[in-house]
Amino acid sequence: MRFPTLMPGEHIYSALTRARFVNADMHISERRFFEIYSLPFHWLRSQTPLCSNLNAVIGIMTSNTDTQFLLRLKHTPFSPWLLSLPKGLQPSELTSSGHRNNLEENPYSIDKRWKFCPRCASDERKRLGFSYWHSNHQLLGARVCPNHDVALCSHDELRYLNFTLPHHWLNKAEALSCEQWQLEWQVFIYALSARIQTEPSFAQTLVMEVKKHLNLNHRAIKRSDKPYFDQLSEQMQNELGNACLSGLFVDYASDKHRKVNIPWVTLSGYSQANGIRHPLYWLAILFWLRHKIPGLRYE
Repeated sequence: MRFPTLMPGEHIYSALTRARFVNADMHISERRFFEIYSLPFHWLRSQTPLCSNLNAVIGIMTSNTDTQFLLRLKHTPFSPWLLSLPKGLQPSELTSSGHRNNLEENPYSIDKRWKFCPRCASDERKRLGFSYWHSNHQLLGARVCPNHDVALCSHDELRYLNFTLPHHWLNKAEALSCEQWQLEWQVFIYALSARIQTEPSFAQTLVMEVKKHLNLNHRAIKRSDKPYFDQLSEQMQNELGNACLSGLFVDYASDKHRKVNIPWVTLSGYSQANGIRHPLYWLAILFWLRHKIPGLRYE
């Protein structure tokens, strides 16, 4: 497959979509398109940078592992996943979440659809002749364009990409609304992700700063520490508020009496989760502590 030159910050799946145009493959079925290029047939989702399907696409773009890492880092919403980097693993070695591809996003309330900035799409169409999907617009909880400060747009049919580009949706998609906590989240998620993208090791620096701030850095955590984590969870819920937590996690949007203890499942090491912990748990903790953690004070 002949891939077009990636645009700055363009999502890998956006390049795959443009490649289908460039290679004159739009006349064949999607299933046949995947079959021709020996790719697994799959839906193109915006927020799964470690799924095996995306790995297969990156694999046909380059066989060099260092280049593959840079593609994932610069051209997918991958950077927050480095907060969940397993001990002993280098950032470039994180290539799988350990989750089944169709279950990776289930517990989360955030908008999982493809999103775009109408200003970006219009400007790119005039300047380049096409628009493209920006990887940072697909970051967890992103709802405002950081360049134009306008609401991102989406559509119910954009749960999966379906080989379209943003300008195809300019007269169909609707602008996303923002609650107050979501406006604060925009500054947080864009600045944090950009910093990790520039300095991948910064993610684990933040992990250590969180543990130090919560007095968890001096000894191994035991199951007997659970009451302390219950206190942390209660404090976190009180300070973030239900609107924020229910906007991030399905568990908090439900009527269940017992909610997931985010500090415990993220920090204790006693989580029953398969694979690595989804970064939204770390992001929620960092958002809670964003005014107290030295590495986040630049925000």
